[in-house]
Amino acid sequence: MRQIKNIQLFVGVKEEYQIARQKGMKIVCALNRANGYVTHQSIVGWQGRGCNPANPNYLFKKEDDAIYLNMIDGDNPKYVNDEMINPALDFIHTHIEQGNDVFIYCSLGESRSPSIALMYLLENNLIEKSENTFNIFKQDYYPNYFPKQGNLLYIRKRWGI
Repeated sequence: MRQIKNIQLFVGVKEEYQIARQKGMKIVCALNRANGYVTHQSIVGWQGRGCNPANPNYLFKKEDDAIYLNMIDGDNPKYVNDEMINPALDFIHTHIEQGNDVFIYCSLGESRSPSIALMYLLENNLIEKSENTFNIFKQDYYPNYFPKQGNLLYIRKRWGI
């Protein structure tokens, strides 16, 4: 679990979920499915390879202390969209403003969860918006950042970097 900047935002992996819960952190789950872990699939209750798009919680399920994203980590940015990301960014912002620590996790802590942390920084003007943003984020805040192409393309398009 790694803190981002000097704000109450932390990024990590699925194995750290229980630690975050024990610390009373608010949770952003960026993991659609993984056997034996708390994921969008385990919370929403879908079976098989993917959630039914007709499910009202298809993109995310929000609770008071957590939001669970059906975020697929791939090369196609169609799996990352404003309808999923905006509620996650709002959730993070609300809880940080209330003085809560927020923990974002995915499977390996390399792509989805740090990408959401970067999106939060971008959305709140806490990091430079330039062609160098990804390098700055990796060098200064999260050395284990290895985003998949889908996240990169979404971020580049949304924030014009």
